[in-house]
Amino acid sequence: MPILGQNERPGRVVASIAVVAAAGALIALGLCAGFASASPLGRVSGSAHRITVGPHALAAVGALAPGDRAERTLELRYRGRFATVVLKTATKGSSLLRSDSADGIRLAIDRCAKRWTKRRGTKAYVCKGKRWSVVKSVSLAGKRALKLNHLSRRAGRTDHLRLSISLPLSAGNPLQGQTARVVYRLTGVAAR
Repeated sequence: MPILGQNERPGRVVASIAVVAAAGALIALGLCAGFASASPLGRVSGSAHRITVGPHALAAVGALAPGDRAERTLELRYRGRFATVVLKTATKGSSLLRSDSADGIRLAIDRCAKRWTKRRGTKAYVCKGKRWSVVKSVSLAGKRALKLNHLSRRAGRTDHLRLSISLPLSAGNPLQGQTARVVYRLTGVAAR
């Protein structure tokens, strides 16, 4: 596994997010943020551009049945202006969740103009402002690179995001008790 910062072009900022997901018995989410530019060992020295991801850890989620979803929120804060932000995912492990693009785990990302708030009496989050779809529901099977739409990408701004991990209603018994590890990497390309 390459060290963050190696082989990166100048003007790129990388934030890694590791999410461990298991369907059926348990889905657990974890978030680790790291940053890199063209400097070695993931250090950003003198870089005018940076994306900060918070929180640094996402809460674990209980069992998901077909049709269920788990939501977590995170914030992207920008230092510098970015032309684009790309989400790269890779699913690790040997389970149907990793290989079944129709019935395996799915991810959707939405952005709110304000902080997401928890809906009273539920585990769902609601947006009390303007809302944008950043990534429509996509399968997390295999490797993907997704351009994130409708982000501010401007210095001093914060994007309030909601990640929704779901198991399709069509997911059958073969997915019960399956686990997969999904690694996310956010890459911001600095605007010129």
